[in-house]
Amino acid sequence: MQRYPQVQKKFLGTVGITAVGMFGKGSGWGIPTAPIHSLFLTLGGITEKPGVVDGQIAIREYLCLTVSLDHDIIDGAPAARFVTRLKELIESGYGLDESTVESQQAVAPGASKKS
Repeated sequence: MQRYPQVQKKFLGTVGITAVGMFGKGSGWGIPTAPIHSLFLTLGGITEKPGVVDGQIAIREYLCLTVSLDHDIIDGAPAARFVTRLKELIESGYGLDESTVESQQAVAPGASKKS
């Protein structure tokens, strides 16, 4: 299938995603072994680390995320813009409205943010 990109795209798509963070504590990183997709995202775990908030050091939660791009298909500048925008969307909680946050809190009242 590697020699037939149209067939590969039809059956495998152009974007791959996996989540390894659900397998325990820690960061969880991943690098795809073969360039099957032009974009591959690996979601790791959420870990707490010191970070700067309003000029002060505070404990923050960080999502470990690996973004792998096929440089034969995607140039560096558009890839950098994509990663910058993805980071902005994740940090802002894009797509999560107040009702989503409230329903999550109602399901597990008093539970910590980490699951």
